[in-house]
Amino acid sequence: MTNTLHRKGSQEELKQDFVIFMTPSGRIPGFAKKLAHFTQICLKHRPVNMNRVDRDGMHNIDPRNVQGEMEGKLGMTATFDNQEALAAAISDLKKADLGVSINVSGLLEEVRECCNGAGMERHSAEQSLGIFGNTQRLPAWPVVQINSLCGHGLVSFNLISKVTDEVKAGRMSPAEGAYHLAKPCQCGAFNPTRACQLLEQLRLKR
Repeated sequence: MTNTLHRKGSQEELKQDFVIFMTPSGRIPGFAKKLAHFTQICLKHRPVNMNRVDRDGMHNIDPRNVQGEMEGKLGMTATFDNQEALAAAISDLKKADLGVSINVSGLLEEVRECCNGAGMERHSAEQSLGIFGNTQRLPAWPVVQINSLCGHGLVSFNLISKVTDEVKAGRMSPAEGAYHLAKPCQCGAFNPTRACQLLEQLRLKR
C-alpha cells in the first residue's frame, strides 16, 4: 500500500494523474547507481514533478523547472500528467531491468495497459477504499482533491483555502497557486497540472 493511492477525482480527471516511484533499500548493491538510472529515465519523459534525495531525506523541487532542479540529483518519485509519458517511462524501466520493485499509482486499467505495452504483467494491484466517517465535515470536494495530491497530508486544507481565496481575488493565477501548493510536498507526488485545474474550478465557484 502507498499513500499515493488515495488521490480523489473522476475517472477522466485521474487520467491526468500518475505517480511512479522506486524505494529500494540502501543495502542493495549499487543502490545509488540504480537510483540515478531511474532518475534519468523518468526525466527523459518530462514529469511534472519529482523529489530530490539528499542525505537520506526527500526534498521538494520547483515543479516549474524539473529538468534544471534535478540536474545531477537523485529522485525516487516522478509524477506524470498523461498516460503516454507514463507508458514510455515504464517501457524504458522494463528494458533497464534495475532489479528493484517499481510502484505505479493511477487508474487500474490505464496502468495495466502501460505494463502490457511494455511486454509484462503487473505483479499486483491495490486500491484505496475511500473516506469513511462523517464526511459532511470535510471541506469542498475540490479542496479534498487537492489535499489528496500529497499522500503525506502536508498540503493542509487551510493552505488550500488561502490560496483559493488569492486566486478568486485575482491576486494569484491558478498556475501560481498550484506552484505554492506544491511547495510543502516533499515526496514529489504533488501534481501541479491537476492542482491548477482544480483551482480554476474553485475560482469559477464564486
